[in-house]
Amino acid sequence: MTSSVYGQFGELCVDCYPSVEVGGVNSSINGFDNTSSKTGFYIGYFNYRWISDSFALRAGGTYQNLGVQIDDAEDNFIIHSINFPVSLHYTYQNKFQGFIGGELGTNLFGSYPESNEPSNITGANDVDIREVVSFLDASIFLGVGVIISDNIDINLRYNLGVTDVRSQEFNTEGEEWNENWLTLSIAYTWRD
Repeated sequence: MTSSVYGQFGELCVDCYPSVEVGGVNSSINGFDNTSSKTGFYIGYFNYRWISDSFALRAGGTYQNLGVQIDDAEDNFIIHSINFPVSLHYTYQNKFQGFIGGELGTNLFGSYPESNEPSNITGANDVDIREVVSFLDASIFLGVGVIISDNIDINLRYNLGVTDVRSQEFNTEGEEWNENWLTLSIAYTWRD
């Protein structure tokens, strides 16, 4: 734990420490046929707040490049997302950590590729991403990490989408799309 004072949620936080993470994301969208997973980029900034010797709350913000590769299109279906995760972390012997939490996401912009063949997946050419994907979504996640030095962590996390990200205006079949993704990241954490 640290005795430094950092800003968190607009108030002073004693026993907090910041962390910056970067990594890769492998994402898919359940309910979206004829696709394969897509690799993307992830970056996040967090603050940890200790609630006991082994448990901490972590909150922050992330940018993620999510989506899928549509089999009959040349380009990826890409969603650029800013997310706000909150999680409970358990640290064992200052070497290992496990965590569970939830995440509220904002699907800001992206690209929806033109199909080479007409199908019920794309449905139209030159579709604006705001017509295809809802602005807000939510997920729950579970992860593990290894603390390899005083300041460096390696984390693996899986997010399971719990909301339909398909825009209601674009959803003529009544199908749900759920974003799911696996993140492997390295973090620099300012621990004392």
